[in-house]
Amino acid sequence: MKNSVIRQLLLAIALSTIGCGTRFEGDVMDIASNTPDVQRTSKNDLSESAPSHENTSMPHDHKQAFAYPEEVSKKWNNPERDKWQHPEEIIAALALKPGATVADLGAGTGYMVAHMSKAVGQDGTVMAIDASEEMVEYLTKRQAELGPATIVPQKVGFDDPELPASGVDRVLTLDTWHHIEGRETYAKKVYDGLKRGGLFVVVEHDVQAEHGPPKGMRLDSRQTARQLEAAGFRAEIVLESMPRHYMVVGHKD
Repeated sequence: MKNSVIRQLLLAIALSTIGCGTRFEGDVMDIASNTPDVQRTSKNDLSESAPSHENTSMPHDHKQAFAYPEEVSKKWNNPERDKWQHPEEIIAALALKPGATVADLGAGTGYMVAHMSKAVGQDGTVMAIDASEEMVEYLTKRQAELGPATIVPQKVGFDDPELPASGVDRVLTLDTWHHIEGRETYAKKVYDGLKRGGLFVVVEHDVQAEHGPPKGMRLDSRQTARQLEAAGFRAEIVLESMPRHYMVVGHKD
């Protein structure tokens, strides 16, 4: 009985994140239309300091590796997710080219891995990185169906993406950035793993979104951008049409 209760609690936490997973004055680019936008605004154009939010009663630890991939994949990989996640806008922000090497940090059950695989094609590589051994095993079993790219599942710790030095063209993290502690240090490791001209795309829950992690854990888009800038990136808050999320793009110039 005790094990059953624990299992149900872990599943509830995992499912909650996908329903949910410092100020910055940066250049803003309209990714939805692929045209430059001179505005310096975003959905999170908030006050000088980060807002204070109430925490919900649902546990949502920073260092949390989700389990039970077969069960959570029913929600995380549901095609209905495309209607509000808008993966085509994320792919546009990544500006992927055939043959590129791209890493998905917090790959989970492979929702974005599949989209990125199509974008880089059979000559490309997608590093599907996660801290959960169960998720990595699940991705390993699904390598063939996640093609046509070469899929490389990789388990890492919570504090290091373990990217090859200057070895990756693009990096994505979706609904994962708020889980990472020491984000500026972590972002520097991403920076070091990117080739010159590479991009680091962070997609996170809007602080005012109805669904998402506890609001006390959410990050204002300008906080995220400042963290990337502290690691050496040139950061842009990207205009998009996702109802629950924002995007920040870090450039390694």
